[in-house]
Amino acid sequence: EIFSDSSLSGWGGYCDGVSVSGFWNDKDRKNHINYLELLAAFLTLKCFASHCSQSEILLRLDNNTAIAYINRAGGVRFPHLSELSRKIWDWCEGRALWLKATYISSKDNVEADRASRITNIDTEWELSPSAFNQIERSFGPFSVDLFASRTNKKCTRFFSRFPDPEAESVDAFTKTWNKEAFYAFPPFALISRTLRKIINDNAEGVIVVPLWPTQPWYYLYLCSLNQSLHGTLTTLCYCLLAGRRSTHLRPTFHWWPAKYQISVPKERN
Repeated sequence: EIFSDSSLSGWGGYCDGVSVSGFWNDKDRKNHINYLELLAAFLTLKCFASHCSQSEILLRLDNNTAIAYINRAGGVRFPHLSELSRKIWDWCEGRALWLKATYISSKDNVEADRASRITNIDTEWELSPSAFNQIERSFGPFSVDLFASRTNKKCTRFFSRFPDPEAESVDAFTKTWNKEAFYAFPPFALISRTLRKIINDNAEGVIVVPLWPTQPWYYLYLCSLNQSLHGTLTTLCYCLLAGRRSTHLRPTFHWWPAKYQISVPKERN
């Protein structure tokens, strides 16, 4: 039994005590709520049922239109809903999954609803496309984005911090990095751990960190820096996006330095 829900800001799902969620990107937010409910169901299925096969899945939603399009595998009135429902069934048929959607009232769909309305976007900071393109032209191409989600990934392959319907894997720290040409913009709380992982794996790639000399991890950063390939991104307020919502920093981040450093770990013998 899987529960899903959508709000205008994001989607959420719940199954067996585990919640998943994500934000809508600019393209997603242009769609009607019926489409978003159907898409939320699909993304939730991908999170919880990707490794299932030959199973029956009961999907609980609070949107009757989405339920009808799932159970009928399409419809004639709204082609875009029909197309998405067919994608859902194609995905299920490829795994020998039988899907049935049933109604649950919004007041009872508590966990999925809560997950769809999460407003903390601290893990969704990203470089703007122009800033990332500047890095990729100098140091790319990259094989994997180590810390990303479906809405802010910079590579086709990416690892997510939390369950994500399109991620190759959850938790980059469980993977070996030394065979990757990685791109990493780690959450600030994980910078020290990321640097140690780079050193321990003898890995090479690009890591984006704040110019923040007072932080405990900064000395470790300098020790692993390839000075010949070190660079900076200026005009920070136009380099960062938060959940695809803005090209400016939130006021609570006014104390950030005015530059970002991009480094490639130095070669080791």
